[in-house]
Amino acid sequence: MNEKISVIVLAHGDEKELNRCVDRVLHQNYKDYELIVVSTNRNTELEEKANSNDRMTLYIKDADKLEDLRAYALEKATGDRILFVEPNDFLIDKGSITTLNEVYTQKNADLLLNSFMTFKDGKFYFIGGEDEHILGNAFLFRQIENVEFRKLGGSLIKKSLFDEIDNDDLVKSDQVLLNLVSRKAKNIIFSYQNKYVYDEVAGNKLPELDKGKESGLYFSDAFKVVEQNKKNGYTNKVPEKISIALCTDENLVKHIGTLLYSVDENTSSFVDAYIIYDNLSEKSLKKLTALNDIFSTVKVQMVRVPDKQQEKINKISLENNGLPVTSCYRFILADLLPSLDRIIYLDIDTLVLGDLTELWRINLEGNFIGATKDILLYSDMNASQRFIFEKEMYFNSGVLLIDLNLFREYKISNKLIDFAINTVSYCRYGDQDILNYYFSGTLKLLDVIWNCGRKFMNGIEDKIKIVHFYGLEKPWNNIEYSFYARENIINMEHIYKLYQYRFLQKSKNVEDNKVTIVVKLDTFKYSKTLESALLQSYRNIEVKVIDVSQDDRVKAKVRKLQLYYPNLNYYEVTLNDNFSRVMNFIIKSSGEYVFFVEAPYILLSKTIDDLTKIILENQADITVVEDKTYNLSQSMYYFAMKNDQLEDISRQSKLNSLNGCLIKKEIFDAVGALNFEDNESLTAVILEKADKVMVKHSDYLVKVVE
Repeated sequence: MNEKISVIVLAHGDEKELNRCVDRVLHQNYKDYELIVVSTNRNTELEEKANSNDRMTLYIKDADKLEDLRAYALEKATGDRILFVEPNDFLIDKGSITTLNEVYTQKNADLLLNSFMTFKDGKFYFIGGEDEHILGNAFLFRQIENVEFRKLGGSLIKKSLFDEIDNDDLVKSDQVLLNLVSRKAKNIIFSYQNKYVYDEVAGNKLPELDKGKESGLYFSDAFKVVEQNKKNGYTNKVPEKISIALCTDENLVKHIGTLLYSVDENTSSFVDAYIIYDNLSEKSLKKLTALNDIFSTVKVQMVRVPDKQQEKINKISLENNGLPVTSCYRFILADLLPSLDRIIYLDIDTLVLGDLTELWRINLEGNFIGATKDILLYSDMNASQRFIFEKEMYFNSGVLLIDLNLFREYKISNKLIDFAINTVSYCRYGDQDILNYYFSGTLKLLDVIWNCGRKFMNGIEDKIKIVHFYGLEKPWNNIEYSFYARENIINMEHIYKLYQYRFLQKSKNVEDNKVTIVVKLDTFKYSKTLESALLQSYRNIEVKVIDVSQDDRVKAKVRKLQLYYPNLNYYEVTLNDNFSRVMNFIIKSSGEYVFFVEAPYILLSKTIDDLTKIILENQADITVVEDKTYNLSQSMYYFAMKNDQLEDISRQSKLNSLNGCLIKKEIFDAVGALNFEDNESLTAVILEKADKVMVKHSDYLVKVVE
């Protein structure tokens, strides 16, 4: 059955090809259509066509904007479907409307857009393809990418969709109106039939994307809620007790204690900490609930994600951005915590250095969330991220202040998950992009001190309330040690380690085997050797510095670091001291394992962690690591090809030195006092007592040279 189609042509000025456009419409073979032409100028030729053709109605109307003509034409239209044709464009043949309507009907569409055929310099240019079903949530992404989604010309639209649009919105730009219609449409089709021709005549230009602060384009309807909230003076209730939420999996459990310890130490109010999870081991659950015996102001409550919600979240594909599914639990906090009015969400790689009470009491001013800007550079953004950045701000989602009441009232959790499922392929940074897109225009901007990453630290170190170690580099796992890291960044990592140490001492939750790292420094220049030892991910270490530099700056550096590391000890060896005596004394009082490193070498943060596992799993006495060389001046690495394999080298070779060796303390106990002035005899004696020696062919040790 052919529904009636109203073809609308709007003329607002000197359109050169208006008569051609009208003629092409009037020659269509579709049986039931009307042509409505609304113009601001009188046109004798058009008037004659209208008088001689029952299908055509011409209206002359004064209007300041083309959009006013469009609203007027929609009032006059009597068809079930609306087809817009712009006056300088045209339909390619007499069967164009018939073909477009067939696609519309066969695909059960209520919004049909078309790939344009372009007429330029007397030639036609077009592309082919299979007709596409467009998800409503993805419509703005397509507007950003494809010009056909910005122009009403060529669009065949169910008329009742316009009836659902507010009158104020009916006179907005083509792009905004299409965007609003897409949210009402149930089935959007993009067709490659090439029945609509865009004529690149002088003055006829395809529309640029409507972007910037005044852009009326949004990825969701959330902005409308916020507009209404501000008109109504809505405020979110702020309870006395603070609520925070952390989302975790098995890999992050061991880091939660340090974060909550920092909250407990610095927050003047009582805090309920809700730990959101899906599948944790009994050991991890016990460890987390035991935190309630440690903290004075923080109460830990475990909240498991129900199976039905987990199943829905699992539909969000995060395979292209490498983020865990737990990153999406923040979407459903309102449903998981139905009795709470608001919440502070914290990524687990944050550390609280200020009083959360101040953040808790911030007025969100009717917005759904409060957040701080992200470090992402404009040059590194894709088109969609730039759209958000130019419109308002691209924010970091690691610290959020959330109005849970608003989430529940407008069923945001379900909408947000659906949005994520449908658009995640456009979301380079997973959950963060999803939140940025969905909540564009609904954001309360927070001061960067509440979510301060390394790029924002300069000049505000003393003001930071929450430091965020976002990115691949974590204080518990630096993937590669940064030779050029700024001092303030390293200092924040030292602060994290201090909180970690204090938490571990309070909780008595450390690895069974203590490792003593012996660091020999002969120059201040390579004091980063010491810092790399202190920043190990293994949590039961003590570091003993042997200073043979005769440089007071080394001592001053160690004294400064001791403010953060109570497990850091300093031994100065002058020209008159016996180096071997000092070394033997240190080893005598060391932990179960001893590791040696000297300047100018530095360690990856996982070195001690991995080497202790190797010793335990292989019942070895010594584990040796290979090294590579890094040239500071040339910013280049030099190393042999390494396969990350483990090899048993017991009785096979000699050690050149103890540098890079993790050795059981029992070996030293068995050999007694050693001569550390003679490397050859020293290593020979130690190897003689070792039953099993393993070497790790990997890059745990880096030699820094000029």
